Formats: sequence, C-alpha cells, structure tokens
Amino acid sequence: MKFYETKISLEKNGIFQLTDWVEKCVKDSGVKNGVAFLNGPHTTSGVSVAPDMLNNYDLLDIQDGFSKIIPARATYLHQFDNTTDMAGHTKAAIMNTHLALIIEDGKVVKGATQGIYFFEFDGPRVQKCWLAVYEDAE
Repeated sequence: MKFYETKISLEKNGIFQLTDWVEKCVKDSGVKNGVAFLNGPHTTSGVSVAPDMLNNYDLLDIQDGFSKIIPARATYLHQFDNTTDMAGHTKAAIMNTHLALIIEDGKVVKGATQGIYFFEFDGPRVQKCWLAVYEDAE
C-alpha cells in the first residue's frame, strides 16, 4: 500500500478539485491495476465524483442543493460553534467521507466528464485528505 496526504484550505462551503492530485499520486505509486481509497477524515466535509466542467456551476449547484435540503438553523440540538455546523455534519453523512476508485493500466478509471472533488459544508477550515493506493494481488 502507498499512502498520501494533502491539506486543503477551504472557504465556507468550499469545493476543491482533487482529480489532478489523485491521478498524480496513482502515477507516483507505480500501481498498474488495483484500487485507490480516498478519505476526507472530517465530519463537515465529503468527497464525491461530480461533473468535471470548465466552470464550477455544477459544483455550486450541488452545494446549493444540499443547502436547500439541509438548511442551517438554530433549532438543531447540536450547536457546536454556529448554526451551519450540524447542517454540515448531516450533509457530509449523506455525501459520504470516502470513495473507492478503480485503477487500470496505471490510471484512475472514471467517466470522460467525471472529476473527483472535496466539499466543505461548513468552514472556513483547513482539512486533510488521505489516499491509499493498493496493487491488485493477482
């Protein structure tokens, strides 16, 4: 297994493109066929595959959609540091904090318009993201 870590500085409800970093790490690992596990070890953030477009409209729409479904409010029982904190926890639980990616011929297998993203649902914060790359045991 090869292990990688990066730190990401995010604004409130920030979005960070991880595709380039993940692909660089997979290439660096030398793994030809296997699996990469991506993990954002935080309770107000998530990782996901989303449209990899030239503009961020799709990504902003995802953040906006989550905010409409799970709004910040002062009536949450959990009020750690602000009204958006618990909403961030809920959004992260729905999106998820980890992602499995297939590696074939030394490259991450993904659709032509897919990108890999880190979403912060509260913030601003500096968050970590971990990647573990495993070689197929064949």
